[in-house]
Amino acid sequence: MKPRSVLGAMALGLTVASAPSFAQQQEIIVQSPRVQVARPASYAGDVPVDVITVSHVVSYSNIDISTSSGAQVLKQRIADAAKAACKEIDTAYPTRKPISGGPSCEKSATDAAMVQANAAIAAAEKARYK
Repeated sequence: MKPRSVLGAMALGLTVASAPSFAQQQEIIVQSPRVQVARPASYAGDVPVDVITVSHVVSYSNIDISTSSGAQVLKQRIADAAKAACKEIDTAYPTRKPISGGPSCEKSATDAAMVQANAAIAAAEKARYK
């Protein structure tokens, strides 16, 4: 698993590349929810805010996700990557504020990545039974 951190994206947001082509790249992007981090006020009294997120790429090129055991391995890799991404944010920015309320960082990151994973698993299963 190769971590990719995106730290310091400006307050207007962060653009993430579209989902990978499952047949070609065989990877899932696990991304933490965005958080706001205030920087020291400027001389004019403005309080600039950065929007931070951390992404990890999870490869499944070495497992057969068309099988239930392979799909479980992928799901565990996603859960581990979500935990690592959220821990990275917690460590670097312990006083950060989530952009919105809702589920925990790990649950949010895992759920979003599972959309990609479920699509990849379904495609792999379909290809296996053709």
